[in-house]
Amino acid sequence: MELSLTWLALGPLSAFVMSLYFIWHLWPYRDEPGGGLFIATVVCEGLWTGSYGVALLVFDPVVRQLLEIPIWFGKSFITVFFLAYALEYTGRAEIVRSKWMYLLGAIQFASVMLVATNPLHHIAWNNYHIDPIFGAATVAYTHQTWLFMSMLIFYSLTTVALLLLLEAFVSYGSVYRGQTAVVALSFFLPFVANAAWLFNWVPHPGLNLTTSALTIHLVLDFYGLFHLDMFEQSPAARRVGERAAIHDLGTPVLIIDTKHRVIDANEEAERVFGIDAVGDIGGQLNDLVETRIDVTADEQLITVRTDGERREYSVASSEVVDSTGIHVGYTLVFQDVTEEKRREQRLEVLNRVLRHNLRNDMTTITGYAEVIQDTDDPEEIEEHTETIIETGRELAELGDKARKFEQAMGESGERQRVEFRTFLADLAGEFREEYPDSHIDVDLPDGLELDTDPAVARMVFSNLVENALKHAPGDEPRVEISLAEVERDQNSVVLTVRDEGPGIPDHEVKVISQGEERDLEHGSGLGLWIVQWGVNALGGDVSFEGDETGTVVTVRLPGLVDAPRMKA
Repeated sequence: MELSLTWLALGPLSAFVMSLYFIWHLWPYRDEPGGGLFIATVVCEGLWTGSYGVALLVFDPVVRQLLEIPIWFGKSFITVFFLAYALEYTGRAEIVRSKWMYLLGAIQFASVMLVATNPLHHIAWNNYHIDPIFGAATVAYTHQTWLFMSMLIFYSLTTVALLLLLEAFVSYGSVYRGQTAVVALSFFLPFVANAAWLFNWVPHPGLNLTTSALTIHLVLDFYGLFHLDMFEQSPAARRVGERAAIHDLGTPVLIIDTKHRVIDANEEAERVFGIDAVGDIGGQLNDLVETRIDVTADEQLITVRTDGERREYSVASSEVVDSTGIHVGYTLVFQDVTEEKRREQRLEVLNRVLRHNLRNDMTTITGYAEVIQDTDDPEEIEEHTETIIETGRELAELGDKARKFEQAMGESGERQRVEFRTFLADLAGEFREEYPDSHIDVDLPDGLELDTDPAVARMVFSNLVENALKHAPGDEPRVEISLAEVERDQNSVVLTVRDEGPGIPDHEVKVISQGEERDLEHGSGLGLWIVQWGVNALGGDVSFEGDETGTVVTVRLPGLVDAPRMKA
């Protein structure tokens, strides 16, 4: 093979030597974000420039055309690796490992294969011949469709990569400005040189100065690496850190645009609101969250049902502005305040109820004690003494109930798998011993299992049954606990407790539904509050209905593990 020396080969061969030198210096940074991909980019540059430099010295037509294969391999894959580098360097490594990047690689490999087999089909070019200039083995040929398509891909991928680096330049400020600017600008001159060759803007069709321009590109990249600490201060750390701070946060976070469309959601938001990170992005906020949120409010409370459980969230909204100060959306942070609100309510109600009952009952005891002190009538003394004893007993029971309630709530949290028919049947048996004339029916199927807190569940149904037995007319009170519905889609069940009592007074139900004790609307005791709090602690709902035939309490509990099919 005859070689002919020419000064035109000095540019690409110099770029080849610089590539080897650059790879040697880059190797210690191969594990940094974008480091390995940047090395692969420089390897492709070296393959491209080295092969083209040698090709300019070779006048054998067969060998010269064979050298087009490594030239186009380097030219095709340099854009793939450069785009992958830009993605990883700016913190988008997940895209590098996506199917789209593999597809790009497959397309570029197909392009190289078309070049290698071009003599058979002439899809890339035809009329290929050596057309020397300045003593170099430059070639001329007629550009065909695929060559323009491959170069369009070349320009498109390079442009996307440069835009990614420009975005880091704009978004991350002066910390990364030097590195990203140098790397982006380093491709400008080769970009222009290649376009001039492709569209015949050069004096001679075989004059392609792209590889010579790559020497300037390598010099700028070398400056960025060693003088601007390209891999010491990578924007990937900041971007990944920002995303991790949001996506790994234990509280839900939604980002919406100015038209209240959800454009991003972290994992906790996806879980709480049931949002599909792919299918639901772009949907309206209030439709996805299923409650109305005022994004302009500084802070507000909302109630959300998640995993069959009702939770309360405090919503903090903040505006999102771009680098120019233009308002582009909102960030919504949801803080679960369920337990805090329940604890505040329990303390408030316990304080009010105990203080109210203590004051009234002590007034009763003191009043009757003074009457006894001033009378000598044995029957009146006996009657008032019984009243004092009964009032004191009720007061002691109230205190004991409050103590047991606080103890049960303090120990709550340990959920267990509970077979509910056996669980409630055992509870009913204990009440039958205390009320031997009572009729307590448990109409639940075998195999109904819930993942729940047995201590709290026991407290809830004990108070319901006790309340029904105490207020039932006649000597043979009747209570029925039955299964009303199985909500498999919500993993929950609906149970009802029926009695034949006089019904719960409207003012007491009103107090419970309002969620707070008021000075003029006190409930008569803690029983209904304990039921309400207990059901809430289990993540469920409770409602009270009553008429002249009795009372029906409906309890909805989440945590369904297994249940037999209900008969139609």
